[in-house]
Amino acid sequence: MGGSVLTLAVVAKVTRQDGVILGFSSHDADLTLEGVVYEAGAAMDGSAIRTDLAGGISNMEIIGLLNSERIEEADLLAGLYEHAAVELAVVNWSDLSQGRLVLLTGNIGEVSFSDGRFVVELRGLMQRLNQQVGAVTSPACRVKQLGDAECKVSLAGYQFSRSVYSVTSATVLTFDSDTSASDTYTYGRVIFTSGLNDGFEREVKRHILTTGRAQIELQEAAPYVVSPGDVATLEVGCDRRLETCRDVFFNVQNMRAEPFVPGLDQLLRRGRR
Repeated sequence: MGGSVLTLAVVAKVTRQDGVILGFSSHDADLTLEGVVYEAGAAMDGSAIRTDLAGGISNMEIIGLLNSERIEEADLLAGLYEHAAVELAVVNWSDLSQGRLVLLTGNIGEVSFSDGRFVVELRGLMQRLNQQVGAVTSPACRVKQLGDAECKVSLAGYQFSRSVYSVTSATVLTFDSDTSASDTYTYGRVIFTSGLNDGFEREVKRHILTTGRAQIELQEAAPYVVSPGDVATLEVGCDRRLETCRDVFFNVQNMRAEPFVPGLDQLLRRGRR
């Protein structure tokens, strides 16, 4: 790539899981390269890139101002940017025909907010080598979700369609016509089937039966405003204990846990006199 250092610009292309592509540039004017428009206006500011050829983790942070109309806080909270593919490159803005010099590729990790800006952690491909492969023993069940391919529980009798009766806060909702005992839905899911949050789901932190209605506290707020009348599916929760798997779901044969294997707590026990 030829040209003066003064004509170089850093561009970042973000490809979300839903296929939406967003481009950002450090240049003071929009750049169009290979059909992608890279938005200007100092929309991004990257930290130093660290790459360890010996097998370490390549990472960096991209700090962006929330001034792009294409980036909405609700979309970030909804998880649309989770694990999105990111390509960081350098281009010669005075001659885009020279193409781009790719500096780093990876995926978006943690997204945080600070002083009206969002900070995106970019995890390089070497990050995957730092992840655990395979299962380890544990006293609690390791399945990712109730009813998945490993759990094999049929959810037909454990999911119930209910309407939102009232909204106490962004995380506390009351659902109508449900007399299930308290904690029935604790650790379960609320899957919205209508309203602004149609298609989104949230985990249940706590469930309390109150005057014939289910008061649900969510682990985190829904991405969009929840209104009375919105319909959602309430899914019974599982605390991943042997007793729950045996007595509630009758599924001990598929439980992925070793509740009787001695753990580190046995090593730390003091002997009796």
